[in-house]
Amino acid sequence: MLPVRQAFLIAYMTGILWLRRNPMSLVFSAISPFSLLFVLYVVSGGLYVEIAVAGSLVMALVGYGLSLGQDISFYKTEYKIQDVFVASPVSPLTYMMGLALSELLFGLPALVVLAILVVYFSQSVIAVPLLIVTILLVWSTMSAMGFFLSSHMLHMRNATQVISFVNVILAVLPPVFYPITIMPEMLQPLGYAVPTTHASLMLQHIIGRETPEGWSLGFGFAVQVAYLVGFVALAKTRAIWRES
Repeated sequence: MLPVRQAFLIAYMTGILWLRRNPMSLVFSAISPFSLLFVLYVVSGGLYVEIAVAGSLVMALVGYGLSLGQDISFYKTEYKIQDVFVASPVSPLTYMMGLALSELLFGLPALVVLAILVVYFSQSVIAVPLLIVTILLVWSTMSAMGFFLSSHMLHMRNATQVISFVNVILAVLPPVFYPITIMPEMLQPLGYAVPTTHASLMLQHIIGRETPEGWSLGFGFAVQVAYLVGFVALAKTRAIWRES
């Protein structure tokens, strides 16, 4: 239980204490997914509101997960806090989990509202367990990816640029906010290779919207788990924890 207590303590130090001093951070963190949801709702006249809700939830999870990388880079390069944890009996994964929980606190109100909208459109509480699993898979995968990427960044500016670029690659360009059937057929395999595509399709399945014939819930779940295992393994074995 020691790593669990350590992770929660890190989350308390970097999340709760900050929010007590700056509660408006909760509002600022929610602007991005809800703004895009609003634009898509207005443009489509409510026609694609279900896809917009699913895409906004995926986008929020990607953003909150990857922003872990920016925080880690800031703590490492500016505050030198990571040196304290390196010298203490805290493992890299425990440190990552603590900061990931911290990021989840910042996005919790927005995630709760978006999750409620997904359940509302699904009109079934049976979908709640699958929704929770999907949220945890995306959040955990993106957090591990953010940790791995940030560990190789020597400057804060590099981390911000790379994280922003990866955010666009994962949450904007793939079929997250639009049906994958709109993509040219030759590019659809590339769309299926992106984990956020499957996350959006899983949420669309929960809502009850029709999904592509060649896609199944089991396939989407398997892809998500594969990405999670892969990036956790990278974060554990290839992330730079100790400076040489």
